[in-house]
Amino acid sequence: MKDLKVRQSRFEIGITLLLLVLALSPALFSGSGSIFAFGHLFFLGTLAALLLEACRRLHRLAGTLLFAVFTALLGTEVVTYRLTGLHLNGFTFGLLFEEDALNNIGVTVLLPLVLAGVIVVSFLLAFGRPNPAQRFRLRWLTLLCAAFLAFTQLAYAVLYYQAVPGALETRRKLPFFSAPHRYYIVRALDPILGPRSSNPFANPVPSPTAGTSTPPALEIPEKRNVLLVVMDSVRAKDMVADPGLAPNLASLAEKGRLTLKHYAASNCTHFSMFSMFTGKLPSGFGAARQRGESIGFVRTLQANGYETTSAEALSLDWYNLSNMLFSGVTRYVAEAKSFVEKDRFVTDTTIRLLNASHDQPYFHLAYYNGAHFPYGNLDPVLGIVGGTVESYRGAIKAMDDEIGRLLKAVGPKAAHGELVIMITADHGESVFEDGVIGHSSALTDEQLIVPFASMGANDLPPPTSQLEVADYLFSQLGLSRTVETSPVILSNCSVEVPTGFAVIDEGTRADFLYEDGILSPVAPPDKIMPPKAIQLRAAHILTNRMATEN
Repeated sequence: MKDLKVRQSRFEIGITLLLLVLALSPALFSGSGSIFAFGHLFFLGTLAALLLEACRRLHRLAGTLLFAVFTALLGTEVVTYRLTGLHLNGFTFGLLFEEDALNNIGVTVLLPLVLAGVIVVSFLLAFGRPNPAQRFRLRWLTLLCAAFLAFTQLAYAVLYYQAVPGALETRRKLPFFSAPHRYYIVRALDPILGPRSSNPFANPVPSPTAGTSTPPALEIPEKRNVLLVVMDSVRAKDMVADPGLAPNLASLAEKGRLTLKHYAASNCTHFSMFSMFTGKLPSGFGAARQRGESIGFVRTLQANGYETTSAEALSLDWYNLSNMLFSGVTRYVAEAKSFVEKDRFVTDTTIRLLNASHDQPYFHLAYYNGAHFPYGNLDPVLGIVGGTVESYRGAIKAMDDEIGRLLKAVGPKAAHGELVIMITADHGESVFEDGVIGHSSALTDEQLIVPFASMGANDLPPPTSQLEVADYLFSQLGLSRTVETSPVILSNCSVEVPTGFAVIDEGTRADFLYEDGILSPVAPPDKIMPPKAIQLRAAHILTNRMATEN
């Protein structure tokens, strides 16, 4: 590279560094991992300066435009993480490429318009400033950038190799950070730092394979009709605090069974629906998705002559769920604009289908979406209405009104033993109580504890977790099934494989990060680490179940 000197805007560098500090601040003072977090900050800072310099060599406008893009990207990262606890990474960017992405996420075309506006404003602010006399040598910037990158990667590798507590947790807090696979880290450092000390939590957990998963044929003795109602993003917390918020759901405590201590298997829809319909951990979701097979209890019902239908406020094609879980189902998907109208469609369609004459037993899924972010009507041009605790509670109330209409129409069938009704939610929701809004970010009670109600069911107690819903259903149809109440295993959301787990057993809880087939203990939401014996027992429970399901 030629030893050229190029003028550099202090304004652009200053704003870029400020946004970088804000974006990386959650990781900069996080204990032992701070050393590579600061290295990552210096690397990104010098890389930004180098790229701005290189673009200015081509044309001043190119450098200014790149600064505007940096501003929009870093600003979006800061706001997204502060509000949702999620980074801009492969998971969040991948959401945009899923079926009906904007509606599933709960945003509108206003978002790209806002980002475009930020780019334009940043460009104009930078373009109107004169070039100062400050000069940087590209050669030195390149050397500094390479040095900071090497330092950051080496620091992380050593901490990870030595299983230093908090290293992996700090990595999860860092945006725009990547490191070599565990295999290469161990192979590179074993000759230097080995032999590696034994770590009871660093035992590889077998990754789900892509082998066949054909379930054993089941013959259902009692072919009862089944209605499963799944509400999106409805947590139990608000109903516990205010029983009058959802009176129709609350009435099922007398008409049937109701628990407000039911655990979702995960804090996102595709993982929790997978576990609800298969009875398996979401660790097997990715392999099942890649196989493209039809799995779950709906397939078993179809094999026993059931008519299967669904009414969906929002299409369940999300992450290929319909191919995996609802193959062969006659699906009715709402085309209305507002959340209220979509949920009304679900109720009307469900009532029509269940009140029609049937020559065979039927299973019907009613999927409501009104309590999903932004908790109000979604205007495709002007943006969102809602996003507050009040609007969230209002969305739950509106959804409960639909449940009331549904129960009034089909409840008598359950009361006369003609229909088994199960009502639950796919996951919960954080509404700023833990500092974020939405779900998929943390294994907290807000994002995981949901209601579960039944009517027309037998005397079996309601399941504690979504992992037991399939067995609970089969028990209603005359099959002998044991519905376990403990332990409860929770899985943190990602694209295909969970990024973390929590195991609740006998009144104790242990949390783990999960990466490259390795479990790493981490503090639970209350920040109190359990004793090592409890962590070891929880890891044993989790790894045994994962191995059994592979």
